[in-house]
Amino acid sequence: MEASGVAAFPARHGECRSCSTFCDKLIEPRDCLVMRCPYLWSYVDGPSGRRYMGCVQKVFRAEIDIAGFEAAERNGGFGGIKMTGEPLPQCQFRVEPAFAGDGPSHTCLNPSFFDINDPAELDLRTGLPLAG
Repeated sequence: MEASGVAAFPARHGECRSCSTFCDKLIEPRDCLVMRCPYLWSYVDGPSGRRYMGCVQKVFRAEIDIAGFEAAERNGGFGGIKMTGEPLPQCQFRVEPAFAGDGPSHTCLNPSFFDINDPAELDLRTGLPLAG
């Protein structure tokens, strides 16, 4: 733990660890299908016959089992998965906090996380970028 009480985890693209709330950017694969995103791929695994889908641009790295995805969609929705790459202009993402809380340790120190997409613009371990 750092002196501030926030764990010293290295932040990766798509996540913010600047306060005790721990926020992640999530993308809904359902939205990729609805908009017929040209970067959504699918393939059939030869030995198992199972179909998988994913993102060519690696906005998300998961390879999603299509049968499981369709079953989840019939039962309330698959939900969002963690964004691991840069969103494309058409990507619709949301920021989801891992923990709710009050007080100084849960005060957002990085409001730009909700819209900054270039990790070079912000070092999540040191706070907000300086205006130049």
